[in-house]
Amino acid sequence: MNQHFRGITFDAPPNERDRPCTPLDKIDAARAAQHLVAYTPSDAELARFFDRGRSELGSAIELSVIRRVMSANPDTVHALALRDQHDITEPRAGGFIAWLPLTASGLRALLDGTFDGSDPAPEHVAAQHEPPAAIYIWAIYAPGRLAAGIAWAWQRWSTPICRDADIYARGVTPNGRAFARRIGFEPCPSTETTQEHLYIFRRERDSRPLYDSYPSTKLKHTVTVVRTHDDLAKVMAIRAAVYMSGQDCPYVEEFDGNDFSATHLLGFTGDEVAACLRIRWFAGFAKLERVAVLPKQRRSRLAAVLVKAAHELCRMKGYTKVYGHAQTRLVDFWLRAGARPFPGAQQFHFSDHEYVEMLAEIPEHPDAITIGADPLLIIRPEGRWHAPGALDRSRSRPANCPETDRRTAR
Repeated sequence: MNQHFRGITFDAPPNERDRPCTPLDKIDAARAAQHLVAYTPSDAELARFFDRGRSELGSAIELSVIRRVMSANPDTVHALALRDQHDITEPRAGGFIAWLPLTASGLRALLDGTFDGSDPAPEHVAAQHEPPAAIYIWAIYAPGRLAAGIAWAWQRWSTPICRDADIYARGVTPNGRAFARRIGFEPCPSTETTQEHLYIFRRERDSRPLYDSYPSTKLKHTVTVVRTHDDLAKVMAIRAAVYMSGQDCPYVEEFDGNDFSATHLLGFTGDEVAACLRIRWFAGFAKLERVAVLPKQRRSRLAAVLVKAAHELCRMKGYTKVYGHAQTRLVDFWLRAGARPFPGAQQFHFSDHEYVEMLAEIPEHPDAITIGADPLLIIRPEGRWHAPGALDRSRSRPANCPETDRRTAR
């Protein structure tokens, strides 16, 4: 299967084009890749790949671009070799696979047609240890048995840092598009701006959105929107433990008068509530704040899951900008969550801690709630827009206007 650096061109060799394929997520990756060695190529080997790619794949990409991208994130280009032919003292790979872990802005550019695969903008490529918003298959050259490289790549895309990211690719030739479908890719919903022949491999997920995932038999960490007095009491207990007890924050500073004008999320590990956060809504942006995680869960992924759920909730409500004040000691966490200090961001202090302004730009949700949506959907419980509520069920009764009838009887 071949692929151009300009963007994916899935194209199996002629004798393999009709061979049945297994979807990516059903591949026995360990078995498929057991005869394969994958490694980061040296600069000399990268140059050799580049020359081979230009002659055999017709790529017009500049070698300097590949070097720039690999310098920023070495986990983007990988050499492939057969294990029985690999010599560690003098490696000579027979193929390669390259992908770009995209930031939220990179995914937006990919979907609106402004992404340049031949010279990706630095801000469109995530750092090596940053969870990507999506994975874009940049280039594949893997003839013969090296085609198992896609199975090896699937293992890498299934690690905790990448497993929630959908995978995108471009199918340029008819054979390539057919092959993409056979391994589980589907065409992206077409718009006027979406790149032509853009394909997506969607990850299997719980049918419920992450912000309404508690309880779950599949997920370790889950989230719910606070809708009851009991849930709000849990929020206040967690924040009292984390901020008032753990950080000596005065009560009047922690419970600041904004709790009844905000949306709260609770995070669970199993059935145990262990984290919370608060979202306040402004014109054009949402603000994440009061993120609190009990000490015994601070080495888990719960905080990351909670913030991701908050971003999804913001997207569903039509927001693409999520603003926050990050304690300077926690900036790395917020960077991994997709936030960045922005031009003109201020550093300041309050309540005994140093803070910096940060902003996460998140992709627009294709099903965001807007005027024109089903009126009954808009009045469903917060965060449960995906499921019919009590007022949906009330449609089964006729509109008999009981108040009017009572007035008439008087």
